[in-house]
Amino acid sequence: MHMPSIWGLLIVLVLAFLLFSRPGRISGLMEDLGKGIRGFRKGLSEGDTPPSDDPPRQVSDQNTREQDRAQQ
Repeated sequence: MHMPSIWGLLIVLVLAFLLFSRPGRISGLMEDLGKGIRGFRKGLSEGDTPPSDDPPRQVSDQNTREQDRAQQ
């Protein structure tokens, strides 16, 4: 087996230092992840409202309006 390169080791050490240097850092990250998942689920459940019984409004044809203006 070969030894990992110095750059690979440096990247791993920097990531480990960032994660473990401050107490509570990982628990804070997990808390934020949990809040994000809960917000996502809440957004999905709120989006399932039944459609209203009113039909959508109709938009009149613009070509017909332009022809009516030209005739006047």
